[in-house]
Amino acid sequence: MIIRPLLPAGDPIDTSSPDARQLIAALYPAPGLRVNLVASVDGGTSDAAGTSAGLTEGADRVILGAIRLVSDTVLIGAATLRAEGSLVPRSTHLTVLTTTGDFTGAVVRADIEPGRILVVGPAKVEERARATFNAPFEYFALDGDRAVPLAVMLTALRDRGLAKIVCEGGPRLAGQLLAAGLVDELCLTTVPRLLGNASALFGGATGGSRSLDLVQVLTDEGGSLYGRWRVS
Repeated sequence: MIIRPLLPAGDPIDTSSPDARQLIAALYPAPGLRVNLVASVDGGTSDAAGTSAGLTEGADRVILGAIRLVSDTVLIGAATLRAEGSLVPRSTHLTVLTTTGDFTGAVVRADIEPGRILVVGPAKVEERARATFNAPFEYFALDGDRAVPLAVMLTALRDRGLAKIVCEGGPRLAGQLLAAGLVDELCLTTVPRLLGNASALFGGATGGSRSLDLVQVLTDEGGSLYGRWRVS
């Protein structure tokens, strides 16, 4: 698969080449907090099975890996982990945000080593998290009954040396981060498909109107577009 930088124009990258991941990673210098999602042209973020797996066409998985390469941690919500436990990163640290501690049905690889996963949530749900999650993890308890203060969570991650964060969803968590004004950069893969049953991207709430500065556009042979915007 060939990736072509359109804006700014650049040399094509063959994803099968040994240095492809490093070349792509160089196109994605890490900001503080980046949101990275994939969607259909009509804004759908999940396939018929309720996951993004059916949308990750073309070079999307290679670009995802390159973005993870330059990140200190991948941030996701518990619902995303329950739906897509198989997509837990192989080497990048993972942070999972939960309000209920419910990981019922979440199945991750058995080879996840201790220290790779941090679960963040209210203190009152830690016991439930430990009872329902099948992988080793550290729990970081935040004050509050249910709602997790996102700014406090990000500060806690940065205090742990996890300063370069990529949020991979779900859309609702991404929307909450945008609405709180915490996102530095938005990366959106648009695949050439219409799902016909699309829900609002970012959970329908991004905190009102604002401008985005287009930084980069890539494309691949399958027709997918890879946009990168700086959030004003």
